[in-house]
Amino acid sequence: MKLLMLVNAHSGLKNSKAKLLDVIDIFSAHGYSVNIYVTQRKNDAYDYLMKNRTNYDIVCVFGGDGTMNEVTNALMKKENKPLIGYFPSGTMNDFGSNFDLGTDFKDIAVRICMGNARNFDVGEFNGRYFNYVAAFGAMCDVPFTTKRDAKETLGNIAYILEGIGKLPDIKKHTIRYEINGREYKKDILFGLIYSGNRVAGMELESKKKSRIDDGLFNVLIVDYVPTFFDTPDILSVLLQSNRFIHRYHTDHMIMECDDDLVFTLDGEEAKVKNRVEIKINKEALRILA
Repeated sequence: MKLLMLVNAHSGLKNSKAKLLDVIDIFSAHGYSVNIYVTQRKNDAYDYLMKNRTNYDIVCVFGGDGTMNEVTNALMKKENKPLIGYFPSGTMNDFGSNFDLGTDFKDIAVRICMGNARNFDVGEFNGRYFNYVAAFGAMCDVPFTTKRDAKETLGNIAYILEGIGKLPDIKKHTIRYEINGREYKKDILFGLIYSGNRVAGMELESKKKSRIDDGLFNVLIVDYVPTFFDTPDILSVLLQSNRFIHRYHTDHMIMECDDDLVFTLDGEEAKVKNRVEIKINKEALRILA
């Protein structure tokens, strides 16, 4: 079987790359023909897959959620979609948590060789795809404005420090959205449209309640409350029901927003012109996990 290993050598913590040879050794021992490509720039994984005509049985991602997002966007445009393997070597690795993928890469390689595949939903955002979250509003630009060397050295702490620096600039945004047949208009701090149970290292849903293959998004919208980020435990607030937190479950959403509302897809910046349509492609891709 043909296996492509796409390696982002700059994602996450540096010590993860030392495990790559062990992974290749396991694949070779199981009879896979392994081809390795080391990405050189942003969107290189996407471009490589779109230009490469080889039909691989498995495409493995050795990188973070951003690299995985590039691969998903490429595979969703291909007629013959290979199976996916994922070695989460990034900083947050929220997507991999849905499949209980940790940092034992030898174990992940063995699981891939066992051939047990799981379907997962793929979100669509104005024609661009995402794996687990579309975020918008306050501090949603933190994942792509945090410097790479800081992420490699400090890990999750780098995001926290970057976010603290943006607190004085937080402002409200006015959005209008249609969901489940109803229309709303709100002044918001931020919102999340996510599949699965975890965003930014926080488990917002139980795995029994929210799965990445159930054909539905979870939508969480937080009203503009100037003192929200003064709360000591933001996670506990997000998990509670109160008049400032709005939750929905849907497979389709339309939103109109301010010109300067920032969006991210799986932690990567998304350009928006006022109107957004978000839908879900149920069980669109398959991952070996």
